[in-house]
Amino acid sequence: MQAKHSSARDMLEDDADTATSLYSRASTALQAESGRSDARTPSSAWRPVALTLLTLCLVLLVGLVVLGLLFFQFYHLSNTQQDSISQQEESLRNLSRQLRSLQVQNGELAERLCRELYNRSGEHRCSPCPEKWKWHGDKCYQFYKESKSWQGCEYLCIAENSTMLKINSQEKLDFAMPHSYSEFFYSYWMGLSRNSSGKAWLWTDGTPRSSELFEIMIDASTSRHRDCVTILNGRAFSKDCRELRRCACEKKAGSVVAEHLL
Repeated sequence: MQAKHSSARDMLEDDADTATSLYSRASTALQAESGRSDARTPSSAWRPVALTLLTLCLVLLVGLVVLGLLFFQFYHLSNTQQDSISQQEESLRNLSRQLRSLQVQNGELAERLCRELYNRSGEHRCSPCPEKWKWHGDKCYQFYKESKSWQGCEYLCIAENSTMLKINSQEKLDFAMPHSYSEFFYSYWMGLSRNSSGKAWLWTDGTPRSSELFEIMIDASTSRHRDCVTILNGRAFSKDCRELRRCACEKKAGSVVAEHLL
């Protein structure tokens, strides 16, 4: 009887040990599963964030590509426009040069035609000189009939925005001397004088006279200073600057106006 009870206790103890062992294994398995579940939980939480960041990176990359394409197109368009502007500027410069050339040619043609019309009648409204002034070469000349001292004539010419007559070339000599002929001995002062006897003859602009063009007739029979020059009947004479003589002035001619040719 005791042997049966002892055997039963042993069996119960074995069952208890087995149950304890099974419980321990089950508990260990549950803990391991719980650990794996806890380990997977953070990874699952970061997946949406990672996908969002990846999407943003792709959007930024696409944006950079689009901006790059736009910049390239703008740069290409800018270079094209710059080349077009440069070509247009060069074309304008060429047209401007051609226009200036045509204006010069037109001016020369108008001047030749006006000079022919002027030489036929002695005057024409196309003349580049003021009214009653004589046109010769690139100058305008006026031979006044009123008489003044040499200095008075200088002031008169200045008031007319001109200077006293200056004969410094054969062409001007051939033009001016015929105007000096007068049956009443009306001579004209020209802009030639000297400071005192023996000094060099100078024009009003300070340039010296060319002795090869004309000779100055000096009257040595008088003691008065004869330091200013007049022209009379094709010859030049030294006279007292205070004497009253007619005035001869000259100025630069203007441009011929083509519309005045008609």
